[in-house]
Amino acid sequence: GLRRLLEIGDGEPVTYEDIVLGPKVIGIDKEFGLGFTLTRKTVEDDQYNKANQGAKWLAHATQMTYEYRGGALLDDAFAGSTFAGIDSLPLCDESHTAIGSPTSATWANEPANAIGFSIAGINALLNLHEGTVDHNGDPVITNPDTVIYNPSQITKAMQIFGSKLEPFTADNQDNVIGQKRLAGVKQIVKRFVTSTTTYFLFDSKMNDAHFLLRRKADFKDEEDFDTGAAKFKTTTRFLIWFVDPRGWTGSNAS
Repeated sequence: GLRRLLEIGDGEPVTYEDIVLGPKVIGIDKEFGLGFTLTRKTVEDDQYNKANQGAKWLAHATQMTYEYRGGALLDDAFAGSTFAGIDSLPLCDESHTAIGSPTSATWANEPANAIGFSIAGINALLNLHEGTVDHNGDPVITNPDTVIYNPSQITKAMQIFGSKLEPFTADNQDNVIGQKRLAGVKQIVKRFVTSTTTYFLFDSKMNDAHFLLRRKADFKDEEDFDTGAAKFKTTTRFLIWFVDPRGWTGSNAS
């Protein structure tokens, strides 16, 4: 975007600026497939209709592929080994670059010191949201409405976001985070990932991370003419990527 307007004196012309184009972000879709065969005798002797559930097996395998490949973006959110955004940095980083800023401003969406999933940790992510700036270095208002955490953190999440009073303390002060700042926050449990300690808080309206299905799962079956075996297969194409990390915050807690 453009910077703030410049003051114009009486009779002075308007200043025109060239639009600054950011680096290119390239996303390449990938194709996946799997199949299996059943001999003719297996099909004939399938008294309990188990071997004939090939479509169900392939559908499950397809869904698991979507889930784990999507989870890989979160696993790589602090390293950027596979997924990098418009500033060539990972989804969450301590020093993102404001590309169009004349002062080379930076901003963070990852705490300098990782904090475990807790009231303090969520508060740290909220503070990072308040410090978000655009590519000119100007403040951006974010409204985080979705939190992502691990299965082992479900009980703690219920305490953080469900308690009227602040949990884990002996004080009877209000739970401002769970009941006011993030009241009604959408909670997502990330099960298909490697990391069991990282967590994220993001604004779904600003989210620029995507899963694009280029070709739905295509299920096919046929009989092999020579052997009589039944052959089943499925293929699909999809793309996972992100461009702008704004709206996301995360903690790489150990």
